[in-house]
Formats: sequence, C-alpha cells, structure tokens
Amino acid sequence: MLVNHLWESNFTPQRIVRGLGPWGPDLVRRYTTARFGSHSTGELLTENESSLLTDYIYHTLAAKASGELCLKHIFSLGAFARKPLLHSASDWKVPTTFIYGHDDWMNYQGAQQARKDMKVPCEIIRVPQGGHFVFIDNPAGFHSAIFYACRKFLSGDAEEGLSLPDGLISA
Repeated sequence: MLVNHLWESNFTPQRIVRGLGPWGPDLVRRYTTARFGSHSTGELLTENESSLLTDYIYHTLAAKASGELCLKHIFSLGAFARKPLLHSASDWKVPTTFIYGHDDWMNYQGAQQARKDMKVPCEIIRVPQGGHFVFIDNPAGFHSAIFYACRKFLSGDAEEGLSLPDGLISA
C-alpha cells in the first residue's frame, strides 16, 4: 500500500507542512482553529492564545526533522503502537498515573488492562471536557490531575487521606 510505504519512509505530517512552504502556516491555522475552536471539547482559546498556539505548532512542525523520525519505529500507520505499553507494564518499577481526556481518542481501557499486571501502584484518571490535548482543552482539570498524582505518590502516604479532586473521574 502506497500510504504505508510513505509512512515507513518517514513521510510524516511534519514533512507535509514543511513541503507546503508559504501555505504551511495557513494549513496549521485551519487545524488549530478547528481543533481548539469550534471542535474543542473543553475551554475555547482566546484569539491571542489561538494565534500563539498556531505559531508554536507551525514552527515546531516546520523545523528540521528530529523527533518525528522515530515515529515509524514507535507507531505503525494509523498511530498503532508497535510495542504497546500493555506488554511491558508488569516490569515497571515506579508508581504510575495515566491521565486521559474524557473524550480522548486513545483507549483508556488499555491502561486498565495494563494495571491488572502491574506490581506498583497505578491510577487512571479521566479529565472531563478534555480530548487528547487535555492540557489545552481543560488546563485546570489537567493541572488538578497532575497535582493529585504527584501529591499521592510523592507524599509517602500514597493510600491514605487523599481523595480524587472534584470533577476528575477514576477509571
């Protein structure tokens, strides 16, 4: 299949943006306006925030290829993990918190399956009004989940007295 061949040849979305030259910024603006505007699952960005995010994403995508070159080794076409974490979770040695947006395209049930084999404390938190970019969609909910996870596992009394903050969902 041609698309798979392109993926295996490091033909990434970033490469497309670089190849569009002066039309790249407009494509990225259209994406960020749709994803974090009318199709947002959480808070809408202000016009200034949207402009800054668009500039940031464009310049990140248009820069010389670097981290993107590992994508074909981590994911097969369609963003399917080549070596899912599910298969190595039983070997992890540190407490783990998975944080998903409530409307994330990633399957949090995979984390639930991984947790069954883990020998360390594991928690799965779903943040309401958040998609895959939960830190942008619901920054307050995301920060609440991060602070909760850090306090819980770093305080030394991981199991006692700390309840999940309001609005967050334990999965």
